[in-house]
Amino acid sequence: MHLILQIRSSIIEAIKRDRLTTPGVKSWRKLVHLIRMQVNFAGDWQKSHQLMLLIGSIVVATGLTFLILTSSFDRPNGGFLMLMQSSYVFMVVGRIYLKIYAANSISLEESLIARELIFLSIPEDEFSTQLEVKFLYDMIKLKPCSINFGSYAILNKSLILGIGSQVVTYLIVLMQFSQTQS
Repeated sequence: MHLILQIRSSIIEAIKRDRLTTPGVKSWRKLVHLIRMQVNFAGDWQKSHQLMLLIGSIVVATGLTFLILTSSFDRPNGGFLMLMQSSYVFMVVGRIYLKIYAANSISLEESLIARELIFLSIPEDEFSTQLEVKFLYDMIKLKPCSINFGSYAILNKSLILGIGSQVVTYLIVLMQFSQTQS
């Protein structure tokens, strides 16, 4: 993410100093492409590990939340166990949220680069620079950067909402099942 921020800073600096050149824009495009390759490589390399962590997180968060909802403070150390279970659920959810936040910040920085490219005023006689800027803009806007775990999941905000809805659905089923047992 730090490199993308540097690319955007470089674009802003080039605009301020009127030093926008074709080789400079090509180097920005290459850097954006390299960042995308690293993001894709990280997603492919980590996909099975991260998918198992996500599945485990759903199961553990659901189970512990169910225990929190159905347990009582009456038993010895009941409050302590409740606190530990709650903290673990928050830790699991926070970990997933931080990963999604980092993935979204990459996409946000790319969209800010695209916005800076829109506002560029390039003289009409510099056709090659205009073409490079358009190519970079199209590359960013037509296919935004995302962290994919194979074809299974995309690390974005809708993933945490999907996980949340799964946990709530499982909790409803478990709560109904526990009521029929009593």
